Amino acid sequence: MTPVTVRTPGAHLDSAAVGTQPGLRWFFNVSAVLALIAGVMLFVGASETDRFFAWTIDPPLTAAFLGAAYWAALVLLAWAGRQRDWARSRTALPAVFVIAVLLLIATLIHLDKFDLDSLFGWFWLSVYVIVVPLLVVLIWNQIRAAGPVPRGHRPLPGWLRVALSLQAGAMLGIGAALFVFGTDAASIWPWALTPLTARAVGAFLCGFGAAAAFAIREDDLDRLRGSALAYAALGALELLAVAIHSGDLTGTDLEQGLYIVFCASVLAVGAYGLWASRSAPSRVPSARSASA
Repeated sequence: MTPVTVRTPGAHLDSAAVGTQPGLRWFFNVSAVLALIAGVMLFVGASETDRFFAWTIDPPLTAAFLGAAYWAALVLLAWAGRQRDWARSRTALPAVFVIAVLLLIATLIHLDKFDLDSLFGWFWLSVYVIVVPLLVVLIWNQIRAAGPVPRGHRPLPGWLRVALSLQAGAMLGIGAALFVFGTDAASIWPWALTPLTARAVGAFLCGFGAAAAFAIREDDLDRLRGSALAYAALGALELLAVAIHSGDLTGTDLEQGLYIVFCASVLAVGAYGLWASRSAPSRVPSARSASA
């Protein structure tokens, strides 16, 4: 028999049924549009960043990598913007917050590399200077309104937790090394990076590593859905970027092979997580149904 969750009549609704505040949903949706635009400029215009981006990125594979990461973030942000339940929408925040903070820091460290004589450079700087404090305020207000979030109802399979743990460890470790040490750590990367692009790549690796780690902590297939969709998009798009710009690869055959295998594993884990999250109906009440 399928277990049924019994709720005491008149009991206070847990925060799984608390709605995401309009301000945070607005933030997710606007950020999704910005991520879409950044992805087009970087992935499609990988060879034109000297004219159509905030700073010149070379080689084009780096721009395509960053564009793919923005598009994966777009998937996560668009999904989160549609969620009325705080327990689900908050799964986007670890990646979004980590990426925004680290990109702001990288921008301030390398401000001389940005084209502040153009609209692109000033727009980039303005967005990240505004986004970080705004996000802190929105998260603080949401947490105060929602309170603690209870554990989910559908634990992840053991092997999926292990796979996510390994991938999170790799992304956080390599991402932190690239961000902290810049080109001193770039020898571990399969193509050439500058100090600024090393930190930008590191920021996205740390962000998606944080998302994977948070999925393990949540341990719930219902809350995994948006992250899994973005994770699969990340793996697929990074593989596509390498296929288009394979001439920019400078690492050894082993380094290139490991990178491709890792991206393929991210795609596979994301695709499985998405399938598993849809394989059975959720038993967590939505904010709308709970208030009916």
